[in-house]
Amino acid sequence: MKVISAIVLSAVMVASLGLAPAFAQLSEYVTVETDMQSYNEGDVIIVTGHVAQKHTGGITIQVLSPSNNLVAVGQPTIGPDNMFTFMLSTGDIMKEEGMYTVKATYSLHANSPRVGQTMFMYTPIDTPGIIVDGTDFEPQYDISGGIVTSMHTNPQSNSLIISLDAMSDGQITITLPRELIDFKSTDGTDEQFFTLVDGEEVWYTDVSSDADSRTITIEFMVGSSQIEIIGSSVAVPEFGTIAALILAVAITSIIVMSARSRLSLMPKL
Repeated sequence: MKVISAIVLSAVMVASLGLAPAFAQLSEYVTVETDMQSYNEGDVIIVTGHVAQKHTGGITIQVLSPSNNLVAVGQPTIGPDNMFTFMLSTGDIMKEEGMYTVKATYSLHANSPRVGQTMFMYTPIDTPGIIVDGTDFEPQYDISGGIVTSMHTNPQSNSLIISLDAMSDGQITITLPRELIDFKSTDGTDEQFFTLVDGEEVWYTDVSSDADSRTITIEFMVGSSQIEIIGSSVAVPEFGTIAALILAVAITSIIVMSARSRLSLMPKL
């Protein structure tokens, strides 16, 4: 029995030694990440990463815009701990709002590249405003973690609906003109808005208010697509009245044509 045990133990040790080099070959890769998921203009982006095997080949960092344009490139030094760091100041080089891609390419030669990749959200300070559909209102807002794609009002529910694309958890701070949407009690004092994110009621933060507007902050989760702010009054889209007139004319025309058709089908006496 002792002889058999020794043989088995020796076989396990040999197998272990044989597996070690194979595992080492499979572990050659590069990882990369940023210190935050989203940034605003003026922030400093810190890119860090790690290589599993250090060799004489260098590492190249590329930052690509949402339209896939190269906005920054660098070749940081890999430290004794196989870690590297690359810092990027936002501002003039980053004009677009949206998701940026960071690629870290590390290879011994051109035929064996190892590529790590990550993404982050970037919002310029001068984010283009979005006019509320059918109105002349262009609310000022600041958003992190996503982008606003459109806004429109729903007079039936006295609400402002904000469509967005949320790439990460974030928030929007928006200034609401009282002529666009407001919520007042019968005695004229301000009431709290009802705020929904994808149909679920959420709390918001009052930032400021004056005679002309109210500013609030609403938080949202990654993947959110719609924010609804409900008040007691909301601006009626101009196209709503026009659409109603067109519909009324169309219905009247149909009634008149139907009446004429019936008359033409009646037998003459």
